Amino acid sequence: MKKILLLTICIILNNQYTTSQQFIENTEVSLTGILYGEAKWINIDNSGNDELLISGYDVNYEAYSALYSYQADNIGLLPITIDPSYFSSIGKLDYNNDGFTDFIINGLNAENTESTILYISDGNGSYTTQDLAIPGTSNGKMKIEDLNNDDLSDIIVTGSDANYNYIAKLYLQNLDGNFIEADVPFFGSTYNDITIFDANNDGHIDVLLTGFSGSYAPETKLYLNNGAAVFTESTTILADVYFSTSSAADYDNDGDMDVLISGFNSAYVPSTILYNNDGTGNFTENTAVTLRQLYWGTSNFVDYDNDGDLDIFLSGADANTNAYAKFYKNTNGDFTEDTNAEIGIYGTYVSAADWSDYDNDGDLDFVLTGLNSNSDAITKVYTNQQESLSINEFTITNQLLIYPNPTTNKIVNLVYDESKLSDTTHTVSIFSTLGQKVFETNLVKTSKIFKKNLDLTTLESGVYVVQLTSGNQSVSKKLILN
Repeated sequence: MKKILLLTICIILNNQYTTSQQFIENTEVSLTGILYGEAKWINIDNSGNDELLISGYDVNYEAYSALYSYQADNIGLLPITIDPSYFSSIGKLDYNNDGFTDFIINGLNAENTESTILYISDGNGSYTTQDLAIPGTSNGKMKIEDLNNDDLSDIIVTGSDANYNYIAKLYLQNLDGNFIEADVPFFGSTYNDITIFDANNDGHIDVLLTGFSGSYAPETKLYLNNGAAVFTESTTILADVYFSTSSAADYDNDGDMDVLISGFNSAYVPSTILYNNDGTGNFTENTAVTLRQLYWGTSNFVDYDNDGDLDIFLSGADANTNAYAKFYKNTNGDFTEDTNAEIGIYGTYVSAADWSDYDNDGDLDFVLTGLNSNSDAITKVYTNQQESLSINEFTITNQLLIYPNPTTNKIVNLVYDESKLSDTTHTVSIFSTLGQKVFETNLVKTSKIFKKNLDLTTLESGVYVVQLTSGNQSVSKKLILN
């Protein structure tokens, strides 16, 4: 018998907020501070609750990796052996297509040798390991995505290898589970970033690379994918940056993916730029937006205020190495700094961030790592205290039911009370973690209790956000497709 997961989520209306502090540091778990690494939320057993995986240099500049639980019945450091690593990059995948999340850590191990290790889940929170014939790198990145549309996860690795060569390599997974290096035109770099998204709206995942190249200069290049992991360099011009971070999402809801980039530019000063996509993969700078100029941090498109559009979170250092954490609220495509959201958040550089609703209360929380203003390595989890009330104190809650969730057959049911919706029509949209709208259907109110069956078999396995919108009301819920 299928178990129905029911979450009660408050309707967001008119975007009116209380003045209370939005993010509170979770101090239930004592976390090791890290830098030159990453932190990722990962669901190790399909329980619907995310655990926290961190890897990098600790406060003593020693390699460190660990998995932490935030579940009340099993809180704290988990007794799972993960090889210590630094200059770490973490990627998630379902390597053997068994419906459980596996992960890879790329970097250098405690013996200062290159390491790329695959951790394969047994579905109960335990892992077996497999060393991959993929170079571990320093000051690089790793991203995992199906780049040739064969339903297998592929890997891009950048950074400095054991021979101090700047590399950017693509490894395609075959049916035997092996990763085979492919011929790509990518430029090798260090102090870089990788962003994977559909830049030109052709249905294929493209690759944006930034970093310090073998020409000893900052570079940024976009590579367009023909669908078979054959890439050609785009002619679009984006700012050359290193000590860089980048992300892509449709922040202005016009149907294409826009780009946010920060880092040291070709004049060797911090730079943060928002680019608008014309729909074909050509980008122009949005000069109407004022953002803090930072480098060596993070740049995230994220709906942290739960109002249905994508806001911006930035971390990093300015030209004087002052550390920052900045939030910018999206209002109809315009961004204004949200100083209330910034209360209590440590500024960090050499930083990494990851977002998830780890406490399953309907809003996005985050983890932030790096060096704070005292140059101390930190790892902090911040819990979102989002409260949403209309000017008329609209407090009726709407029950949005999605089941089964997680699902393995990708057929899900939505159930909700239409009498609580403001308009006679409403829209169901589904967004990927990249912020890309991957599904949408418009519906007409017909009854008090509405049930809609969604066939999502065309979507890849992963985590999505389902958004129900009616007039100025909107509710969102996480959906996991295995």
